[in-house]
Amino acid sequence: MSDEEEEDFKAKRRRVVPRSLVKKVWPFLGKPRRKGEAKLEEANPREPRDGKEGKENCLCPVCGISLIEVSPTLLGRQAHVNACVDKGTARSFGGACAAERVETASGREPSPRGSPPAGPRPRDLSPAVPPLHPMRGSKAAPGKGRGGGADAVPWFIQKQQAHVIRGTPGPFAVDCFGGRQSTLLAQKGTTSWFLSHFHSDHYVGLKKTFSNGQIYCTMTTAKLVHHILGVPLEAIYVLELGKPCAIQGVKVTALDANHCPGACMFLFEPAGQTPTLHTGDARLVGDKMKRMQTLSRVKGNCTLTLDTTYCSLRYNSFPSQARVIEAIANVVKAEVASNPKALVLVGSYTIGKEGVFFGIAEALGTKVYIGAKKRRVMECLDLEPRLEALVTPNDTETNIHAVPLFHTKNQKRMEAILKYYKGRYTGIIAICPTGWSLDSSAQSQSKLTQFSPQGKGRANFISCRRKGKVVTYSVPYSEHSSFEEMRSFVSWLQPKEVVPFVKVSDEEAFRQLTRSSSSSVTAIA
Repeated sequence: MSDEEEEDFKAKRRRVVPRSLVKKVWPFLGKPRRKGEAKLEEANPREPRDGKEGKENCLCPVCGISLIEVSPTLLGRQAHVNACVDKGTARSFGGACAAERVETASGREPSPRGSPPAGPRPRDLSPAVPPLHPMRGSKAAPGKGRGGGADAVPWFIQKQQAHVIRGTPGPFAVDCFGGRQSTLLAQKGTTSWFLSHFHSDHYVGLKKTFSNGQIYCTMTTAKLVHHILGVPLEAIYVLELGKPCAIQGVKVTALDANHCPGACMFLFEPAGQTPTLHTGDARLVGDKMKRMQTLSRVKGNCTLTLDTTYCSLRYNSFPSQARVIEAIANVVKAEVASNPKALVLVGSYTIGKEGVFFGIAEALGTKVYIGAKKRRVMECLDLEPRLEALVTPNDTETNIHAVPLFHTKNQKRMEAILKYYKGRYTGIIAICPTGWSLDSSAQSQSKLTQFSPQGKGRANFISCRRKGKVVTYSVPYSEHSSFEEMRSFVSWLQPKEVVPFVKVSDEEAFRQLTRSSSSSVTAIA
């Protein structure tokens, strides 16, 4: 607990829930866990550890599902019970709900959590987080979170569901290397871990000491995981794009995600189970996806775990990446022609957005300076010779510099950079390539700058802001799908279920997204 959190904990506040109810229903809420006290995922102090009575106490009183498997926390279990009560769909413990439980491949129930496996590890086909209750045609109430109303499932439960693949032994986990869910999956027996790409929010928790099984990813991602994070090669298995691979009896195919170098989607096809397409982060451009014969094979019969980063009507469409690069390159050419002593800062991620600064460098016929940290990453990308020739480690050789994306949003940082190069440059042209800029560019009036007084020929999706000697251009260069691209892909794929991989705030957009599929689609919401 941090000092700030400790102060908040000590502060006297008015309790919304009576103390007696807090202690009765949520015994761990409102107090820190003491040393020697059992962890929630290991045992509940109020529940017997053994015997039939203990198992019954761990079941949902409405639907009969094991609450231990629903969530590792008491709050998560309480949320599940509340959702069941609100829906009013009580079923007996021995009814349909119990019949839906999936047994292991040997036909026996999995051993209790914490007990060591006897002999070879069982092929446990039940997910660490069971399938959420699907809703057909539910009408969400505005202002109550995505899905809204009594049927809404808390996001942290949806997020747990999005990381696991149903019907797989363990089960398989995607982009899940940190937090309680990762620990719980490892304890349950998960040994197959999938990494869609090398962005920190997806590999968070992955360390060089990883020893929970095998990591499956593309060659580019494997190089980055090994060279940057230090994960041993023995723990990494490389998947070739488009080539099916049998993993623990499950057919798995890695497909190009059109996101950043090395990014891929995973198609899981467990025998006798509904296939699952997990997109990770992806730019689902229609023609490119429809040409994949592998995806055509599962049309109308799959679960889709979808990158819903821009699932909002405000981001209905993005211009193509090629069009954005061409437009911003023309703007930079005009700016530099007007002021040859301008320093061009192009924002990028640790991996990603490389197309923007390479496009600008090619348009100006010059090189791009890339710092040591970024160069170390790019050495793992297998760049084409023509692109390698554009990179220089000498910051004085060119006026185009690749910088972290947040630098192009920080006025003080850019002013400090200009001060560092005092006498060499008289102004800064910052390029901020992100899909989030589309909303601001549509709502703001672009202003003319001292470097382009005529203001002609600029694409209408480029927004401009001038402050002091710094001019910032924001362009919607997106490596995620726009809302229309998502809807088009869902309409073409016709999945049975749509599971959001990123929290959705626009309820109406998500309803439209799921309606674009067949009438039998089930939206996890």
